[in-house]
Amino acid sequence: MDNYIKSEMDENDDEYDNDQVNSQNEEPVEKNYSSCRTNKDIKQYEIWKVEWRNNPKNIKLVVIVQTNYLNNHKHASYLVCPLVPQDVFQYWILRLRIYLRCAGSFEILVDQITTVSGQALIERVEVLPDDIRIKLRRNLCVVLGFSI
Repeated sequence: MDNYIKSEMDENDDEYDNDQVNSQNEEPVEKNYSSCRTNKDIKQYEIWKVEWRNNPKNIKLVVIVQTNYLNNHKHASYLVCPLVPQDVFQYWILRLRIYLRCAGSFEILVDQITTVSGQALIERVEVLPDDIRIKLRRNLCVVLGFSI
């Protein structure tokens, strides 16, 4: 019985090793965004389509939260908050509801600040209205622990 279990485990290990070798032999589709600057005119509080995680099949919406000081210097990466289709998450500080004319209802994920390469930004979709800008700035200050 023990020999049967051991041989079964050895076969599974071999399959795992073969899978690892096969996946390593595949040609990776990786883009090098690390030092690329963009010539796009990107401003704070704009909503952009972005190629998420270097995957051209995964296009998401983000709002630029990085200051225009860095944006004007064509910095290589941009601080953003992702948008997701409207959810039922009720924490007003962590989520901010917004309606986009071209795409419908979304929530800005205030607690999921991340960076994206300027080269991954595809196109500007819309600009946040003033009332949403004020709320987003307030929520970011609360989440990050800055005084308002």
